[in-house]
Amino acid sequence: MSDLNDPTPPPLAVTPTDDEPPARVTIQTAALDPIYDVAIRTVTWGFRSGAALLAIGIIVSLVQREPLGTVAEPFDEVAPSVLNGEAAGIIDLAILWMVSTPVVTVVMMIVGFFRLGDRRYALFSLVALAVLGISIGLALRR
Repeated sequence: MSDLNDPTPPPLAVTPTDDEPPARVTIQTAALDPIYDVAIRTVTWGFRSGAALLAIGIIVSLVQREPLGTVAEPFDEVAPSVLNGEAAGIIDLAILWMVSTPVVTVVMMIVGFFRLGDRRYALFSLVALAVLGISIGLALRR
């Protein structure tokens, strides 16, 4: 019998409800946490780095009194213009960096899904990567 002066509440019986996911789903979701973490870090730091490159390009443009370009340089001219310290090259590099960030993120997710043995989502991610590749390819052909 419990003591009426005891402030400790009696233990509650825990019964599963329809709102709670089965333990199997919880375990599978927990296995995806590393993939989510890598994706979040890749996108976050990718765009932060791209924004930093963009800011550096704008500062270089202001210091050197270079006008900002209205058209991006061809892909093969970006590296030489960055090495020459041209603001337009740095800004073009920032744009390329920001475009490549989602691609790198999807590649990291594909690797993670394959490591988990989840071929279905790895395949879905490969399709997303193909769409990104086609989009980038079409943009570069312009």
